[in-house]
Amino acid sequence: RIIAAPHTPFQPNGDLKLEVVAAQAQLLASLGVDGVFVAGSTGETSSLTFEERRLLAEAWCDVSRECDLEVIIHAGHTCQRDACRLAAHAQELQADAVAAFAPHYFKPRTVDDLIDFLAPVAEAAADIPFYFYDIPVMTGVRLPMAQFLQQAKPRMANLVGLKYSNDDLV
Repeated sequence: RIIAAPHTPFQPNGDLKLEVVAAQAQLLASLGVDGVFVAGSTGETSSLTFEERRLLAEAWCDVSRECDLEVIIHAGHTCQRDACRLAAHAQELQADAVAAFAPHYFKPRTVDDLIDFLAPVAEAAADIPFYFYDIPVMTGVRLPMAQFLQQAKPRMANLVGLKYSNDDLV
């Protein structure tokens, strides 16, 4: 399966240009892409307000039904409560899955710390699959992912895997 990470379209003044999302979706579907990872790094997640992220998720979920694209909404945030709210919103929109990265200001130092942060986020969208977005080059969090997957599964029933954007391929 091919999952693309589309950029977030903006108007010259910096406002979202959500009418472009339908054209992005149609183009990706025509190229054989199976789904989209919305509001990740390429999607400018850290530059968007909470409300912009909600609106972007809504736009993608609306157009994806017409284009038969799977939608994974990135709900990662440095604020656990906002991450939970974004994850719950993704579930309300009937997104196909939700993902979140590690908080990158007050960084988790251990796998247990990471699980403590992510478990409530996953629980907020308990009815859809959850992926951990492992991107240490952006978050500065480098933890053993095999250990994370083993330890997290008992606490995160909807954990299905990783969006592995890690430069450590070993």
